[in-house]
Amino acid sequence: MLSAEDNKVLTEVDAGTPMGELFRRFWLPAMLSEELPGPDCAPVRVRLLGEDMVAFRDSDGKVGVVDAYCPHRNAPMFFGRNEESGLRCIYHGWKFDVDGNCTDMPNCWEGESFKNRVKITSYPTFEGGDMIWLYMGPKDRIPPKPAYEFLDAPPEHRYVLKFFVNCNYLNSLENEFSDGHAAFLHSQQFVGPNGGPQKVITGDGTPLSRVPTDPALRTVVDTDFGQVSVLRRPDTEDGREVYVVGFPFWFPCFSAAGALNAPGVYPLNIKVPVDNENFVFFRYKWSEKPLTEKALFEMRAGGFEFPELIPGTYWPVQNKSNDYQIDRVKQRFYNYSGMMNTPVEDLAVLENQRGAIADRTREVLVSTDKGIIQGRRRLLEAALALADGVEPKEPWHPEAYRFRPGVVTVAAGTPVEEAIQPVLRPVPPRRYGPDGLIDEDDLVAAD
Repeated sequence: MLSAEDNKVLTEVDAGTPMGELFRRFWLPAMLSEELPGPDCAPVRVRLLGEDMVAFRDSDGKVGVVDAYCPHRNAPMFFGRNEESGLRCIYHGWKFDVDGNCTDMPNCWEGESFKNRVKITSYPTFEGGDMIWLYMGPKDRIPPKPAYEFLDAPPEHRYVLKFFVNCNYLNSLENEFSDGHAAFLHSQQFVGPNGGPQKVITGDGTPLSRVPTDPALRTVVDTDFGQVSVLRRPDTEDGREVYVVGFPFWFPCFSAAGALNAPGVYPLNIKVPVDNENFVFFRYKWSEKPLTEKALFEMRAGGFEFPELIPGTYWPVQNKSNDYQIDRVKQRFYNYSGMMNTPVEDLAVLENQRGAIADRTREVLVSTDKGIIQGRRRLLEAALALADGVEPKEPWHPEAYRFRPGVVTVAAGTPVEEAIQPVLRPVPPRRYGPDGLIDEDDLVAAD
């Protein structure tokens, strides 16, 4: 259970709120690169952290994200003309470049130099991983670009799908830490010979246990990028212990928990707040090798991990308005939920937790909710510290974001924070060839 005051801090993301200001200290994906397909293409509406903006790509291919309204008379810039290295308001012709500078003010008699005193609010951007990233914080505190591994991978190695979700970002982010829910919500329940359930499996056929992990074996450790979950295997050999380090939470809204993957394929779930009651989900896959046509077809077709979208939109076909197209016959005889796939099942429970913002004063947590409790604590501490003038350290450690899950074997009794340090060391930047990741030993041999 969480107090109403703490729940308010964690869920409100408007400018001036503790969590809203924390999010504004990080680079965040705002949209897909494909939404601005070429120079001077049509502008696109963008809403993040409760702010309305317009994105455009200028004549040189540079991306600009500016306030949604012209500073002259608040006319909507979405209807503007994107031409000759700037976005021109159609009301009185004022024109602005990607940095927010006014480059033309045709209805003004105050003199040519007056336009130099007028700017439209603009935000720094960069493109990486097929996404356009935005920084919405103070201009004198712009952090380095994050160093996620997928930003180095060639286009053929990655796939990303964007869709909107009608609930607060925290509803979904906490789902990443919800230990054991996959054994119920995402299971496939078949009918056995006696009419009862024969087995419970995930979408890839992996058997799942509904017996929760002993909380004494699992802990959550703070890192330079956020947190990781650490599972201690109960079996030991020769006085040694095995720790499995995974389920990373990269501040402020990136995670990789629970997704199914082929060897060498890595997941990333990104949940960026649109406002207090909506967020945009970037569901990402990247690989050390080019993704196969079969894998890409399955991802684009939805399959077990990607929702089907309403054509021409970024909204799922299965949504709150149609009860996620739940099939009660399917639920009785085929799978546990009666719904389409993993993300749809998640949407059904996350968008309906007593409203778009979950009322955490009315919940009953148990020991297996350790990850949720500690994730809240870490976010809450960082937001309140920033409100007191203490800047977050995570965006200033971009190399720490190059984390991969791993396993380490240590002497029994080694403190967990010490034991897992080899896994937490940032993966060095990698090079790619036509067939995929180039092994560093091969590079040395070639030299």
